[in-house]
Amino acid sequence: MKNTFKLLLITVVLLSLNACKQAEPTTLKVMSFNIWMGGGKSIQETANVFVTSGADIIGIQEAWGHEKDVAIHIADSLGWHSYNRSRSEVIISRYPIIDTSASKNGVKIKIDDKRFVWIFNHHLMYCPYEPYQLNGIEYCGAPLLTTSEEAVASATASRGEAVHTSINDILQVQKEGYPIFVTGDFNEPSFLDWTDKAAEAGLHKMAVLWPSAKAFHDKAGFNDSYRTKYPEEVKYPGYTWTSIPPASNQQEIMDRIDFVLFWGNKNIELTDSQIIGEESPNSDIRIKNYPSDHRAVLSTFLLK
Repeated sequence: MKNTFKLLLITVVLLSLNACKQAEPTTLKVMSFNIWMGGGKSIQETANVFVTSGADIIGIQEAWGHEKDVAIHIADSLGWHSYNRSRSEVIISRYPIIDTSASKNGVKIKIDDKRFVWIFNHHLMYCPYEPYQLNGIEYCGAPLLTTSEEAVASATASRGEAVHTSINDILQVQKEGYPIFVTGDFNEPSFLDWTDKAAEAGLHKMAVLWPSAKAFHDKAGFNDSYRTKYPEEVKYPGYTWTSIPPASNQQEIMDRIDFVLFWGNKNIELTDSQIIGEESPNSDIRIKNYPSDHRAVLSTFLLK
């Protein structure tokens, strides 16, 4: 009887220690990266960004190029898992991908036996690009715009359906209660950036309630990781477009159109958000021979 009691006591202690170990927070780094037509200036340098970033999960846009899915090619070479939603939209992960959402917009990823996350990755319509149209820059044959209302209407017509479909998927998986991330090149700025304050500072033409990021916030409760970390939109514009200097005869509009959005109750905490790019003051993490025309966004979380 005494030996049986000791065995039970040891078992209880071991189970308790294991539970404590599982309860320790885990760091998770999530990145959004438009790799520019399948690797931009260099596939090797694109892979270098993946590795140098330390990212655990990457939502990739413009994944296809050089006659292959470059994102999956790199993932395979790293021994990572991958999910191809389209020629442009690919998710790669150090951790296993175990399920997809109802409309195949997102995937469920197993971090450990008790912790899971969902991620949705999007490359939204690039034309019209309303910041150009508002600034008198002709692009892809779209009409020029003069008011914020026109800009919102144009953006909604261009991207609203894709955003609506994604949010419907997200609302279903939110019922599971696991953290959810949305990565993407939205080809549209954030309503958190084009504010009256930013317009007064000369950063943007006018205040605009850009609808795509706003829909994820209003309808599904998502927070913008970079703007959560750096709420001062004038001091920290966080430009992701573009890393390529314009030609002397070309007008360019700098903006933040690449995002890592996040949702979670008490099981997730944002600890950092950084811009990855070329060797310039616009990048927090500066990489020599940076290959893309977009800067990437790398956000770090604690999973509890």
